[in-house]
Amino acid sequence: MRLLTTLLVASALILAGPALAGKKNKSSGKANQPITVEDVLTKAVVGGLITVAERATVGDYLDRNRSAFAGAQPLPPGIARKVERGGALPPGIAKKTLPTGLLTDLPARPGQEWRVVGTDLLIVEIATNVIVDVLKDAL
Repeated sequence: MRLLTTLLVASALILAGPALAGKKNKSSGKANQPITVEDVLTKAVVGGLITVAERATVGDYLDRNRSAFAGAQPLPPGIARKVERGGALPPGIAKKTLPTGLLTDLPARPGQEWRVVGTDLLIVEIATNVIVDVLKDAL
C-alpha cells in the first residue's frame, strides 16, 4: 500500500508539473498563483483535477469491491477519444453514478459529480456536462 501511495504522489507531481511552473493565463496574460505540494495532495487543483487522495480512495474501494463493476466494458475507440478533460460528455452513451459506498468516501465536489462511462471514471460539471477530469481505465 505504501508503494501505491508513493507512486500516486509521484504521478500527481509529474502531471501537475506545468501547473507548478505557473503557466500563464491565456485570457489575462498573468501568471497563475504557484501551486504547493499540499495543493496537489489534498485539493482539487487547476480546474478540479482528481487528487492523489481521491485516486487512492477509488483504488482502495475497487480492491475491496471489484464485483460492483463486473460488467464494465471499455468504450469503442471513436467514442473513447472524445472522453477527455475539457470536452463535453458525448450524447447517448451510458453514464452511471458511482456506488453510494464510494461516493461517501470521496470528498464533496460542489457543482460537480462523479460518473462511470465504460471503464473510465469522470468528474463532470453538473450544469454544463463538461468533463473536469478523467481516470482512464480505472475499472
